[in-house]
Amino acid sequence: MGASIWAILVGIDYYQPGDQRPDIEFPDLKGCVEDINQIEAMLRDLPGPKLLDIRRLTASAPDNGGDEPKEPPDERPTYANIVEAFERVIRDAHEDDIIYIHYSGHGAQVKTIFSDLKDNGLDEVLVPMDISCGGRYLRDVELAGLLEKMVAKKLVVTLILDSCHSGVQTAAATMVIEI
Repeated sequence: MGASIWAILVGIDYYQPGDQRPDIEFPDLKGCVEDINQIEAMLRDLPGPKLLDIRRLTASAPDNGGDEPKEPPDERPTYANIVEAFERVIRDAHEDDIIYIHYSGHGAQVKTIFSDLKDNGLDEVLVPMDISCGGRYLRDVELAGLLEKMVAKKLVVTLILDSCHSGVQTAAATMVIEI
């Protein structure tokens, strides 16, 4: 039996409005969920036998002007669901398994919560769909920590970030690149 292929696919077209953080608002996007549809189709069409485990987290625009995306809550790209997808791979994947991570959505720079690690005072972040509803950013240092756990487990990791601020020059990002 060969290596398994694990995929974490995150596409966010719809950013849920909320009043818990009225000063944080990101406009909806178009095409991010379609990116995930295309990537998933490509992974499923790979030749040869394979063990494929895909965790899809998407937020499509709601029907009829509602404020909830079409996807059920456990398939939405919230901070909690994204981190859980990473932790599941870290827990369940085996040495030499192939991990493909694709994020398509907003990225941003925000005031750091890791001031001891950051000279510029900023964190580069991925923006989950519920950020205006009390959700959290996935910060560069957190993402680096999750990736380091995968690499320590000898997983073969590919990360694609289709977002603003995806090219970072922080100590945490440099560590990930050098691993």
